Amino acid sequence: MILFVNPRATRPKNRRFPLSVMSVGAALPDHVSWEIVDGNKPGADPLAEILAHVERRRGSADPVRIVAFSVMPGPQLVNAVPLTRELRSRCPDVQIVWGGNFPSLYPAPVLSAPYVDWVVRGQGEHTFLELLDVLDGARDPHDVAGLSFRERDGSHHIGVERRWVGPDELPAPPYHKIDVAEYLHPTFLGRRSGVYQASIGCPHGCKFCGVISVYGRKERLGSPARTAEHLGWLAREHGMDSVHFYDNNMFVSEDQARDLADHLMPLGLRWWCEARVDVQSRFSDDTWRRLARAGLAMVFCGAESGSDDVLRKMGKGTTTAQILDVAARTRDFGIIPEFSFVFGDPQDPEREIDTTLAFIRQLKAVNPDMELISYFYTPTPQRRGTYGDVDAVGSTPTTLEEWTQPEWLAWMTHEDPQVPWLDHRLRARVRDFELVLKSRFPSVHDHRTLPWGKAVGRLMARRRWTRGDFAGPEALRTVRRLAQREPDDSQAYGHLRAPSPALAR
Repeated sequence: MILFVNPRATRPKNRRFPLSVMSVGAALPDHVSWEIVDGNKPGADPLAEILAHVERRRGSADPVRIVAFSVMPGPQLVNAVPLTRELRSRCPDVQIVWGGNFPSLYPAPVLSAPYVDWVVRGQGEHTFLELLDVLDGARDPHDVAGLSFRERDGSHHIGVERRWVGPDELPAPPYHKIDVAEYLHPTFLGRRSGVYQASIGCPHGCKFCGVISVYGRKERLGSPARTAEHLGWLAREHGMDSVHFYDNNMFVSEDQARDLADHLMPLGLRWWCEARVDVQSRFSDDTWRRLARAGLAMVFCGAESGSDDVLRKMGKGTTTAQILDVAARTRDFGIIPEFSFVFGDPQDPEREIDTTLAFIRQLKAVNPDMELISYFYTPTPQRRGTYGDVDAVGSTPTTLEEWTQPEWLAWMTHEDPQVPWLDHRLRARVRDFELVLKSRFPSVHDHRTLPWGKAVGRLMARRRWTRGDFAGPEALRTVRRLAQREPDDSQAYGHLRAPSPALAR
C-alpha cells in the first residue's frame, strides 16, 4: 500500500482536485494499491489518517510501505515539514518520499532532512514507478533518472533529469479515487468549479520563472479531444459548470487555440487560463470570438513590468505594446484580463516601480475591467544565470526548518520578501497604489467587502485615481477594514477566490 499525501496548502473552502498525487497514482500498475490523504479537507488530520492506515494494515499482506508527499513552496511546505518529521518518529520503517515543485527547485535542504528518504525531481510518474523497483531490490537507485537520495556517507546523489512526457502519454485522472463533489465549489466562473491540467511546462525563457527551472524551455500539450473528453465527463456526471486550467501556458499558437475552442464549445463551460500576450496579440478577431463563445471568461497574463527594458532583461519575450493590445482585445470580446506584475527590479527598483504603476494606469484606461495581480520579486534558481543577483540576499536556507520560518514564507509567496534592494517605503508605495485601484475599481472576486464599503470606496478613490495621488490612503484603508465581512485571504488566489454571495447561494 502506498499513501499519497497532499499536505494542507489552503483553507478547506478553497480546496481543489489534488491533481499532482492523482496523476502519480494513476501511473501505477493495477496490482499496486494506493490511497490519497488530503490535508485540505474540512477537519482533516492527515497524521492521524496516515497512522490509521499504517496500523490497520500492519501485519497484513499489503502493509503501508511508502508515504509520498507532494510539496509546493509556501503554506504547503510549512505544513509538510512537521507532518513528515512526526511521521518518521512514529513510523521509522516506512519509506518517505518527497516530490513536487519545492524539492525539484531545492533538493539539498530536503535531502539534508533525516526524515525524508527519497526525492523525486521534475515529472514524477515514471520516476516513482522505478523507485518501487529500487525498493524491491530490482534496480540500482543510481540508474533512476529524476531520483535523488542520501548516500551512505551523507553526500547527496542528484539523479540526471528524466525525459518527461505529455498528458497524452499518461493515464486519465483517476477521479474514482476522490469524492469529486467535495472539490467543486462556487467561484467567479460558476457554481461548481473544478480544475484541470491540459499541458505540462512552458517553452518560453522568463528568467524569474520556477517552471523553467524545473522543466526547462519545453511544453507538452495534451490533445484538445482528450481535454474535452475528461471535462465533458465531469460536466455530465458531476455537474461541473466551470474550470480553472492549471496549465502554465494555455495557447502556443493560434491554430491550437482555435482547435481547443472548437472542442470546448459544446461543453458549455466557463473557464480561466494562463496565456502569453505575444501569442494572443497575433490572434484574429475570429479566434477571439471563438474563445469567448467557447467559455473563456478570464485570462491571466504575465505582464510583469511596464518597462520594455526590464522585460528584455527578464527574458520575457513580450512588449508593453502587446500587453496594451491584449487589454484592448479582451475588452472588445468581453473577456476579463488579469495582468500580473513583478515589482522590484534589483538594479533600479524605484524607477521600475514608478514606470510600472504608470503603465497599469494606462492599462486601466484601455480596459477598465482589467484585474491586477501583484508580486514582489524574489530570485528563483535558474538553469542559466539569474535575473538579478541571488548572492545579494545571501544564501537560501540549508534546512527545511529554516525554510518554514515566517521571513522565508514571505519570500516564497512573494508577499513581503526581505531583499536588500526593496525597502519598506517602496513596498508601501505598491500596496497603497493597489488599495486605491481596487477601491476605485472593485474586483469581480471581491465578495468580502459589503456593498456600502464598495460604494464609499469608489467615491473616495475617484479623485485620488484621477490625480494620480496614491500616498497614504489611510481613510480608504479604514473603510476597507470596517466594510469587510472577513479579512482578505492571501491563500485564495485566482480560481480559489470565491464568488459573490448571490452566486454562492
